[in-house]
Amino acid sequence: MVMRNIRHIRRAWMRLGLTWTWMSLFGSNLAFATEGNTNIVPGIGLLRGIGIASALGGIIVLILVHFVYRKRLSRGTYHWLLLLGLFVLPITATLSSMATVMEGTKRVEACASCHVMDPFVNDLKNPASPTLAARHYKNKWIAKDQCYGCHISYGATGTIAGKRDGFRHWLYYVTGTYSDPIKFVGSYSNSNCLYCHEGTRIWERIKSHNALRADLEQDLVACIRCHGPPHPLPQERTGSAMK
Repeated sequence: MVMRNIRHIRRAWMRLGLTWTWMSLFGSNLAFATEGNTNIVPGIGLLRGIGIASALGGIIVLILVHFVYRKRLSRGTYHWLLLLGLFVLPITATLSSMATVMEGTKRVEACASCHVMDPFVNDLKNPASPTLAARHYKNKWIAKDQCYGCHISYGATGTIAGKRDGFRHWLYYVTGTYSDPIKFVGSYSNSNCLYCHEGTRIWERIKSHNALRADLEQDLVACIRCHGPPHPLPQERTGSAMK
């Protein structure tokens, strides 16, 4: 009875391991497909390769160890190889897939993949636009990943509020329950601006910056109050206005 239960547990673990590795392989390939094959950042390409290789390796190890060479392996070797196929390789594949997606979503192209963001991305790349986003992009004040540079709170190291807002935005988008043109709800922390600008020679020589430093750092006065809107206003993003 005990041996039978052990065999049942082992079979369950094998099914779980095969399922996990298949899901890891699917996630790695999904991350690869989502990012496409153009303008691949070298680091992302390496992460993709590690993820796909780990998932395939996990499946091959499990099949060979449990179904082909099981009787030829010692008990210790068998268990170590199972550990490799059931946990080490699938975990590696899962982490590399997550890292691939996280790195990929920092790019402007990732934001442009949602059609609701088209007015924002088009404005960003419009050299005649007076918005803060377009000015930063045109003057290369942010060298790359321009959207993420100002919306870093959505990232892995961002705030809890940023994660909450990001999930809410995603949920509205996939369920189609948002209204167009979309409107920003909440407040934008000046810390995102001050992180790059505060302390620079240009920033420090503006008398109003020094006079309002405490208020700016505490978000009592918004940077955009003097520097204009970061993106086109809702009335500028209607269907007729964008044509």
